[in-house]
Amino acid sequence: MLTIALLAISIPAIDRGATMNSERQVDASLAEIDDEATSLIENEETTPDGHPDPQRVVEVTLPRSTLTSEGVDHFELVPHENGNYTHARYVLEDGTTREEVISEKIVWNDPDGNEPTELGGTGDQRLALVLLEDERGEPIIVARRV
Repeated sequence: MLTIALLAISIPAIDRGATMNSERQVDASLAEIDDEATSLIENEETTPDGHPDPQRVVEVTLPRSTLTSEGVDHFELVPHENGNYTHARYVLEDGTTREEVISEKIVWNDPDGNEPTELGGTGDQRLALVLLEDERGEPIIVARRV
């Protein structure tokens, strides 16, 4: 009976620790995306056709459910329509939702579009952040899977 009671008391702490561990991992990925996107805008220029586009490759860690981590159910980077920033949001399998702001606008796969970047699955996933020009000739960051 004592073992069962101790186990019942410890399960919420284990679950909270798993959630916090996953938040740390995904938040670190978001910080890297923010840093690399800012570096692209501040330190690079768009290139003429036929030349390699400036880019940064980032690794996004989406944990799977284990005893020590909570799985990620949904991850997205939504570009703000009228601003130069991106709204990042992820949802863990236990329903925990976290939102952050990335200081640069990031669109999915098309510099003239406004599609969000959505990642599914678990494990390490690589994104290329590429500096291109939009239809107005303004620099914009385009995310693509690597």
